[in-house]
Amino acid sequence: MNSSLQNIRRLLGVIALDQTYIEFAVPIITLIFFDSSSRMFPADTSLASRSMWYGTCISIPFFINLFFAPLLSTFSDEFGRRKFLLFEIFSAFFYMLFAGLGVITGKLWLLIAGFVVRGAFSRTNTTALAMIGDAASYHQKMKYMSYLQFAISLGACVGPIISGYFAERFFFDTLNFSLPFFIAACLALINSILAYFYISETLQTKSSHAWQEHTSSRLMANLLSIKSIAMNKNVLMTSLLLLCFQIGWAMYYQFIPPILKSVYHFNAHSLGVFIGMIAFWLLIGSGPAFKLIYPAFNYRTMLNISLGIELLGIFISIATYFHRLPDSFIWAGAMPIAIGDVLAYICLTTLYSNFVADHMQGKVMGINFLIVGLAWGCTGFIGGFLSAYSLILPLIIAAVSIIVAFFIINLIYVHHLDA
Repeated sequence: MNSSLQNIRRLLGVIALDQTYIEFAVPIITLIFFDSSSRMFPADTSLASRSMWYGTCISIPFFINLFFAPLLSTFSDEFGRRKFLLFEIFSAFFYMLFAGLGVITGKLWLLIAGFVVRGAFSRTNTTALAMIGDAASYHQKMKYMSYLQFAISLGACVGPIISGYFAERFFFDTLNFSLPFFIAACLALINSILAYFYISETLQTKSSHAWQEHTSSRLMANLLSIKSIAMNKNVLMTSLLLLCFQIGWAMYYQFIPPILKSVYHFNAHSLGVFIGMIAFWLLIGSGPAFKLIYPAFNYRTMLNISLGIELLGIFISIATYFHRLPDSFIWAGAMPIAIGDVLAYICLTTLYSNFVADHMQGKVMGINFLIVGLAWGCTGFIGGFLSAYSLILPLIIAAVSIIVAFFIINLIYVHHLDA
């Protein structure tokens, strides 16, 4: 177990760095589409047109991920986690390179190509969750899932702040908003080398070996494994609940930046700091807040606490937009939203992992990210069109989705969550 825990610690470091440069894109994408100095659109392009293109482009990776996340996760159950983790980390180099070239040349198709690469391959979280499921014991699993979310949040906190700092500060006339993307591409190469030398394989039993009593075919063994997961009522109910939480979180995280830019006139640095602070609250949620409520409460209580504070944050943000609260409260709203989301996600990913055997961790986490991709892809596309009418509409949809989650937890999913 000592070697397994050492591997988990190294994995957490690699994932933290991966999330750092991946999150470079978050504030910059907003500026590319909404800042008049961006080369991507003429300065007189309307807000409605910018919103629709923004929503369309940010949804692309998630729609593509609907196919690739479960596919790569299924392969990892058969061929091992490590090689797929290395491939996913290295692909971020091409994502950032294409995006940077698209920004510096003003070519939308290059930016879209970068999004396609990200959606298909640059999704390390799925593999990392499966590796935690492999290596951690049943009773320690939730704790290490929280550590993984802490590492992800750490990268998501640092990344946007660094990105916002470099976005407009150096050689802007030549590079426009592209410098953070090129820095990120270099970091992706470094992280690939670190992962190659320091991350070990965690898969102990291949799916084909686990199902060898039923079939000698690798393909049939994995199809039987997928069928077993798809017919698991607990997995299906967890997926429904995850979908509601992710719709709320995605609507906020993807569409608060346009509000900050268009309504509150945030510049690149302020936008980067705001998004970095969202991730800081994710750190608090996956660290001190998680330790405060775990293991004192069961899953249902933890999820109710999560949705209560997340809904509070959404209402604060909506009230601020309509001038019912001072403008400074737009910063305050991010805190409960982020803490509530990460607490819920830790619970739900642990439930996914507990409901299936070790040799199916990759597949069930693939379903996890299929749901995440579906939520973020649809909200990006739909939210972009809603924002063309009013920037606040995505946040109203976010509130509705969290309310729906409340009824699922307390009226439908009660018996499964009381353990």
